[in-house]
Amino acid sequence: MEVIKLIAFLTVRIQVSYTSTARPRFHAGTTREYPFGNSRGSTNKRTGTGRIGMVWKYTEKDDRTCPCRACKNSENPRKDWGLIRVITAVHVVYDTSEALQTTCRFGFDSEKSPDVTIEGVDMERADVNDDRCHLACVTHDLQLLNRLKVQWSRYPGLHKKVTEKFDRPDDNLVAIVSHPHGCSKHVSLGSWTHKMTTGESSPGHPYVMYTYTTATCPGSSGATVYIMGRSWGLWYNQIHSGYNGEDNFSGNGCD
Repeated sequence: MEVIKLIAFLTVRIQVSYTSTARPRFHAGTTREYPFGNSRGSTNKRTGTGRIGMVWKYTEKDDRTCPCRACKNSENPRKDWGLIRVITAVHVVYDTSEALQTTCRFGFDSEKSPDVTIEGVDMERADVNDDRCHLACVTHDLQLLNRLKVQWSRYPGLHKKVTEKFDRPDDNLVAIVSHPHGCSKHVSLGSWTHKMTTGESSPGHPYVMYTYTTATCPGSSGATVYIMGRSWGLWYNQIHSGYNGEDNFSGNGCD
């Protein structure tokens, strides 16, 4: 299915090399441990999954230099560069201190794939309740940036075709593209088993959390959970949050 291939193309392997001292020890109002809350201040590496959410291209006429570490320490910082938003779970990358120690590997389809890495420079948005964050990354690879923009533009048309095909109330197919255990990309298929409405983003578009049988592993956190015929789109779709002992579950997203 072309839309799954596109989501796979936009999927990245996330590696975080620092755990923020601001991470909570427990989920709010509970005694349930928050992921990596007992590792605050650690420089142990961990992995997750994310997905390209938006791209911007800057040139010399924009008069905005690249904020990457190399450019900040250079007398001639790059003026032709790209800003890439990566969407993942906030329990994967919690805040700016972690974002600055994060890299995202693009196109990790097999062990023979070239190492194309983009660098985290900021946390644009973090929502613990939805378990979602928007990570700002940069690249000097303008060819990569152009490829991402072209592929991203294909999504609305492909998504519309899927929505028209999977339009029955009992359609429950779920696809997840992730990097289990930090390894190369893997596609899993399953079914959603339950959904819980938690609010409404706009008339006719409720906030929904799903549980599902689609296989995941450590390292899958933050991956796009594509609900066939129900996902509102890549702008605020569900992302994989964890496992509750019986089912995998997502964070909040729009239906």
